[in-house]
Amino acid sequence: MDSRKRLILTEIVDRYIKTGIPVSSQQLMEVKGLSVSSATIRNDMKYLERQGHILKPYASAGRVPSQRGYRFFADWLLELGELTHHENFALTESYEFQRQEIEALLNRTALLLASLTGLLGFVLTPKLEATKLKHISLVKVDEKTVLAVVVSDLGLVESRFIAARLSEEQLADINALLQRQLQGRTLEEIRVQVNQFFELEGGDWVNPHIRAAFTLLREIIDLRTAQRLSLEGVINLLQRVFDDSAGEAAGARQLLAVLEDQPRLVDALKQLEIGEQVQVQIGRENGLSELRDYALVYMGYGYSGVLGVLGPLRMDYARCFSATQYVGNRLKTILTLSEKAQEVALQ
Repeated sequence: MDSRKRLILTEIVDRYIKTGIPVSSQQLMEVKGLSVSSATIRNDMKYLERQGHILKPYASAGRVPSQRGYRFFADWLLELGELTHHENFALTESYEFQRQEIEALLNRTALLLASLTGLLGFVLTPKLEATKLKHISLVKVDEKTVLAVVVSDLGLVESRFIAARLSEEQLADINALLQRQLQGRTLEEIRVQVNQFFELEGGDWVNPHIRAAFTLLREIIDLRTAQRLSLEGVINLLQRVFDDSAGEAAGARQLLAVLEDQPRLVDALKQLEIGEQVQVQIGRENGLSELRDYALVYMGYGYSGVLGVLGPLRMDYARCFSATQYVGNRLKTILTLSEKAQEVALQ
């Protein structure tokens, strides 16, 4: 495809995204850099139509992008590199990136993506079983209560109050044992080791308080290592479905069905080829048939975690790319804080 046809195609996609109205050859005469006749533009549009990049919805209409046209436009934007990342997303400044419970952090990240794009923001949690234990501690709150805190190299995994009557000396012994046996191991290795501990006889393992601590640790690991999905902005996306389909409810029902089937959606996201750069799947490229009329913009942020935006084919790709890249990079920063920063945040 020569440079003129590329310009015509990108202009058609861009205008249709902004207006939702088919683009005519006469409108393209206004494009800067297209110093050719209307007949030449019409010939180029016929070529693009034959190649499957644009469609003519009815006889007297202009042209609209096909899924192949959207793919070309998305690839073209990604090649620009800079995109609109210099745009001042004032909302992001209210997003306090600080060390906190991972689930709460990722829920806020999904909400931020939805707010920035006006679409559906999603975050798939990391594979926590691959993270290493940095710190585990039991802290006496009162005579009957102990606070258990588990921190991996991604941050706070869990904090939970448990009923236990333990002296400061007993807590110190248990903490020392936990740190000595488990620090620096992955959560998956700890899961295996904890199970082995319960098969031992004699020694420290007969101490009911120590066994209780390991029972709690096993529960926390089992609860937290399954990858989960945070979704925000469902209403945003449903509104776009109704706007783009003249109020048809069938598309909304189909979309809601797949969003509610989270195990299936998580499995589909886990099949993505995740990298550190923003990527996009358009229409039929998506692994789920229910998403054939949607585009998925996403990137990895470490430990097989992925975040991004789900929207209709006619969406602002530049903004979605920028928001995903900006938020993804900020999230990676907070999740890779140094061990010293983690300790300060826990104080």
